Amino acid sequence: MFRYPTPTLAAESGYAIAGDRFAILLGSGVTEGVIARLWNSAVADTAVLEDVLSVLVAGGIHDLPDFAIAEFPDDDAQPVRVAVRGAAIVETSDRTRVSGADARTWIETALAGAVGIRLALDAGATGGDLLPLGLGVTRADELSWGRPFPAGREPDAEVTPAAEGEEPPGTLAPVTVAVPTITPPVRPAPAAPAPTPRDEEIDVLQTISVDRSLFARLFEDDDELELPDFLREDDQRPDGGDIPDERTLFGSRRAATGAVYGLRLPGGRTVPLDRPVILGRGPRQAGHAGARIERVSSPHKEISGTHLEVVLDGTTLVVRDLDSTNGTIVRPPTGAAALLRGGAASRVPLGTELDLGDGVTAVFDVLDPSTAG
Repeated sequence: MFRYPTPTLAAESGYAIAGDRFAILLGSGVTEGVIARLWNSAVADTAVLEDVLSVLVAGGIHDLPDFAIAEFPDDDAQPVRVAVRGAAIVETSDRTRVSGADARTWIETALAGAVGIRLALDAGATGGDLLPLGLGVTRADELSWGRPFPAGREPDAEVTPAAEGEEPPGTLAPVTVAVPTITPPVRPAPAAPAPTPRDEEIDVLQTISVDRSLFARLFEDDDELELPDFLREDDQRPDGGDIPDERTLFGSRRAATGAVYGLRLPGGRTVPLDRPVILGRGPRQAGHAGARIERVSSPHKEISGTHLEVVLDGTTLVVRDLDSTNGTIVRPPTGAAALLRGGAASRVPLGTELDLGDGVTAVFDVLDPSTAG
């Protein structure tokens, strides 16, 4: 059962979302579109904390609202995973508090044995008379679950960030609590199709679909290439197969003329993908033999020292999180953005934008060989 106090000024209060497996509290500046997407995540049977965070960070890690999230496990023996940012707090009925006040992004931890959890946007709030709330969304600055909290009771323990190895001061680090913690689940990479040999030109007549006028435009200025008659008459190859799509045609055409795939970084900088690339605030060559090391600026330490690996596989890019603190926002040309973290990997298409944080983005694109590097 969820509970919440009636806000004094509903129009100025935050949002409370009570889902099947999540309790979410957000500051008042969140748009209704984001609230709707968070609700969809909160009621999805297969959703995990990373899915909720993906919605919040879609606009950029550097522009996040205050929030508190609790993910309840299917098995009562498992701990409750929480994430907290800004003035928001999470506290348990056994007198443990998690605060996001000192986090540059957010604090994450796991609370074992919790039988009551309270989320609040004001660390000084004490929780008074609470109204019951079923599954849904309401305007509120507090949200409680499980064992009721006595009004005015303050927790004894407060969770604070702990130092983490080589990360400099001010960087978000794993937190230490008086209970065991768990590692977020690692999502396996999707099954990879057989890669296209890099020394072979793609056969433009073996892929998807495109109209005849596009094919004609591609080859109209080439004296050595003539538009086949069957492409002037119908939309299929003589053997019944489909004609390739625009992306495949352009990619094949550019590959045939010597263009290369690469990353476009801020400031007009380009990086060819002729070998694996390691991105981060200060990655080292050790442990990444043969890879290209690319250092990016991160004034607010949102980007980890060794953050992300990208590897070209045919005409797609395999991106792998290197256990970065905040992860990477992956924005494909179509579809929703997602947060890649926890060592997970993903295969992305041409045109995908990778947001590492601190305003640093890397776009997977086709480069002019004369400007790459």
